[in-house]
Amino acid sequence: MQRVLQGNISAGMTLAQPIYGINGQVIINSGVELSAFHISKIAQLDVKYIYVQGEAQLIDENDTVAQNAKSEFVLASHLSLDEIRVGKYVQIEHIKGRVMTLLDECCMHKELQPLFTVMQNCNDYLFKHAVCGYFFAMMIGIGCGIEGMRLRDLGLGALLRDVGMITISRDILNKPGTLTPEEMAIVKQHTEKGHEILHRNSEISLAAANCALQHHERFDGSGYPRGAKGDNIHEFAQITALADVYSSMTANTPYRKALSVYDALAIIEKAGAAYFNPKLIRVLVSNVAIYPLGAIVRLNNQVVGIVNDYADELRTKPILKITKNEAGERVNQTVTIDMEANPTIYIADVS
Repeated sequence: MQRVLQGNISAGMTLAQPIYGINGQVIINSGVELSAFHISKIAQLDVKYIYVQGEAQLIDENDTVAQNAKSEFVLASHLSLDEIRVGKYVQIEHIKGRVMTLLDECCMHKELQPLFTVMQNCNDYLFKHAVCGYFFAMMIGIGCGIEGMRLRDLGLGALLRDVGMITISRDILNKPGTLTPEEMAIVKQHTEKGHEILHRNSEISLAAANCALQHHERFDGSGYPRGAKGDNIHEFAQITALADVYSSMTANTPYRKALSVYDALAIIEKAGAAYFNPKLIRVLVSNVAIYPLGAIVRLNNQVVGIVNDYADELRTKPILKITKNEAGERVNQTVTIDMEANPTIYIADVS
């Protein structure tokens, strides 16, 4: 088996490993003899190199594992995207293509793929949490006008923010229940350990590495590892910190049920400038529909309705079409209620 750069691929070569698309599906399977059509397809996919049958340099046995991990990461990203779109009410459709392309670009780097492998083997939640936080960080970054290589660096830093966790004992990382103060102190070391791992890699910028180091710092200086405050926290780390917390709050874990979008944002907004940059909170809120269009909601007076529109730009005050009254009886003619004009009525549940 030999590795061939895209520019050196020729008709008649036989694939030794499958070629995957951006959604993790097999585009061209192993054993296929390449034709001119296949070569043009590979060029469209922007595949940097392929593996073909034949005698050549030895391939690291871990390389196939790393490639599989890259594929798993992309597949996990699609599952996370579906979860975010359905359950977390994020307005991400307009940036989906850019975000997914940048994710695939990040995962293409052979030097980084072993990190994905270890993260996946270390802890399943850690693996999924990495991908989910990436999406929120990219959403906030794009909302802040970050573009080009800077956006790629933000994505890479957010994706690998918790890579330092691979240095933590599995007994501690996977421990059920509450950690002891000594165990928590060990876990907190993952920020500096992660920074060390990323800083050693030439593919990763200092800005991206700072996401690992500072994503538990807080705007008022109450975070760790160094108690950095305000603008002393790198912009990318500020974004990653907010994305990390929102992702954690709205995810189900073996120990805690996910918070609703409304509750998660309420907590974040209450924390305000104490924990996060207020500007970034506004960007997050503006990209999240607390009450998505079409959602069925129950009011505090037991009236049931459907979200039909919004009375404010941030979509925190929905306009409802009522379908059931206080007694649970169906309303023949739906009535539109402007929540802004009825401050004593509030939404008690969303489904």
